[in-house]
This record gives sequence, C-alpha cells and structure tokens, in this order.
Amino acid sequence: MKRPFADAAAEVLPEDIVIELLLRLPVKSLMRFKCVCKRWRSLISDPDLAKTHLQRLKAGDMVSRQRIFKTSPIETIDYQAYDGVGGIDDRAVVEFHELRMEDTAWEPYLVGSCDGLVCLFVPGRFLLYNPSTRECKDLPNSDLFQLDEGWDLPGSDLFELEELFVGFGYDPRSDDYKIVQGDGVENWQVEIFSLKSASWRIKQVQPENDLPVTERGVYWNGALHWCVIDESRSRGESVIMSFDLSEEKFHQVLSVPEVDGEILFEGLGTHGANLFIYHVSIINDCFEAWITGDNASWTKFFSVLTDGISLYKYVKIPACTRGGKIVFQIDMHQMTLFDPEDDTYEEYPIQSDNDVESVIYLETLVSPYLGCERSRIESL
Repeated sequence: MKRPFADAAAEVLPEDIVIELLLRLPVKSLMRFKCVCKRWRSLISDPDLAKTHLQRLKAGDMVSRQRIFKTSPIETIDYQAYDGVGGIDDRAVVEFHELRMEDTAWEPYLVGSCDGLVCLFVPGRFLLYNPSTRECKDLPNSDLFQLDEGWDLPGSDLFELEELFVGFGYDPRSDDYKIVQGDGVENWQVEIFSLKSASWRIKQVQPENDLPVTERGVYWNGALHWCVIDESRSRGESVIMSFDLSEEKFHQVLSVPEVDGEILFEGLGTHGANLFIYHVSIINDCFEAWITGDNASWTKFFSVLTDGISLYKYVKIPACTRGGKIVFQIDMHQMTLFDPEDDTYEEYPIQSDNDVESVIYLETLVSPYLGCERSRIESL
C-alpha cells in the first residue's frame, strides 16, 4: 500500500529544514500538522521547539496572535477578528473550552496568564491550561491558607479573602514558571509554587513601604504588578508595586504617569510587550490610559469619551486591538468593543453564567508539563 505523498515528503526532508519550516508557522497550524506523521508529531511536541517558537514570537520575527481568555463559561475570543474583519455575529471568533481537570464541580477563578499558559484556581488547588494546545495540568495542593472548619470547601479559597494576593508569571533567571500567593496586609507570608520542582515553599517577604497588595497581579517583564493606593500620603496617591519573580522580593520600581489634577488609577493591563495603566474621569466623562515606552517612561495611550458606558459600573480594559479599538469589560458580565475613530460600540457575542473574569494570552506551544511526562503529552 502506497503512503500519501505528504507523509512520504515529511519523512525525507532533512530535520533542520523541517524544524525551520515548523518554527515559521502559527500554533493552530502546528497542532494540525501533528497528524502528518509520527516524526512531525514528535518534533512539534518537543519543549525545545516550543521555547524557540516562543522566543521568535517575542522577538517579533513572527506575527503574534493573542486572544482573550474568559471564564463563566470558559471561552476564548479572537478580539482582533472584530477589528475590521467579518461581522459581529461571526461565532467563529469565540471558542468554548471544556477543561480536563480532576474536579469539575467548581467554576475556576482566573489567576493570570504568561507565555500562553493560563493559571486558574478552584477551591483547594491551582491548575495550568494552554488554550491553544488544550493541555491542562492539575497542580499539587497548597497548604498555606487553609479554610476554617466551618467551610464546606476543601483546601484554601484565596478569592473569598480580600487581604490576600495571587499571581502567575515567568522567572527568567531560573527558566521557571511560578505561582505566588500570600497575605499582603499583615504578616506578608508568601507561598511560591515552582512548575519545575512541582512543589510549594513558604517565604517571609517584607515590602519596602508596607503598602497593602491584594487581589490578582498583572505579569510583565519578569514581575507581578499591582496598582495600589498609598494612604500615607497627604491626599492618597496611586503607586505601582511589583514582585520580582527572580529575587522574590517586593519593589516599587515604576512610578505612575505624571498627569494634571488628582487622579487615582483603577487598573493595569498589557498590550503587546508593554504595560499600560488606566483611569476613568467622572468629571470629564472619559477613559484615559498611558503605556510604557523606553526607559520605563509613560506615553498617553488613548483618551476616549464614555457616552456609551456607565461610569458607575465596574469597568475593566482587558485588550486593545492593533487597529486602535478598545475592549471594555463592563459589570463583570458584558464585553464591548469601542472604536474611538467614530465613537461606536459593539457587543461581543459571549455567554455569561456568572461574573466574568478575563485576561489576554499569547498563542504558544508552551506546555503546562514543562517537558515532563512526555508520554502523557504525546497521547493528548
């Protein structure tokens, strides 16, 4: 029986040429090409190829593809597809995801994303998920924050305790991915999970200025970042606190933008390789944002009127398109695409079972197994 021409050609090409060809392809194509032959499947599943592919994406050698990851239910949104491509009713840009995890009784909470991996939390444990490859890994339980006896849920429940903080990111010094959780108000006891060692450890970390750090940190440039209010100053000022994942220390290394008037910034986000900070002005009825430039300086990113958005609702900016359109998440259960060129709004066709959390992720081949359990990955 003759083999198909594609299979035969795939196996006779020199390996270095095959690897170079594969490194030029987007993730979705690579996932399809795993079916070409066993040789290609093995190459595409190799952690070294995933790392090189990620490096080329970050270096700008390839067009990076980013999506919004949302919860409740878990879906991914190709927000760039709405930027002048297709109609608003095109459901192809929204994909539903059903995670392969040990316990499906609880709706996952969002911790953060880094290099294509999304970190989620369910009562008692964390898990890592790559929406592009659909690999999911349950992580060992954490023992630092146990629930009181009156709770019905096993393990810890960080997201019910306002004084706790959590974050997920990459440590470039150790080439490792880490989860950080802790009490950012009183004792500053931090628990750190290393994906390489698959274990938790506890560390006492005292920040430079004792500012309270709570909720979810935003990963950028090797550190987790929070925008907090320094109440010790005369009128209260916004301050950016960071937790360096290599040093495992808190710092205040980045100042907020210098603006006229008294402004308290509401949130942080990422756009490409940059960090941005934003606020809403009830007096001027506008949203304003600044983005990092060279030498950690800030540049005005956008300033738009908010006629179509109630300023008295919860509002977050999870994404901005390459064409300059802005994605607003409103009231935890609605997403709106705003075009500042003509002041028009369009709603995303997404589902909402409960409060929606969202984050941007990059489409990569990075595995939550970090090169381990190769036979498990090959069988997915």
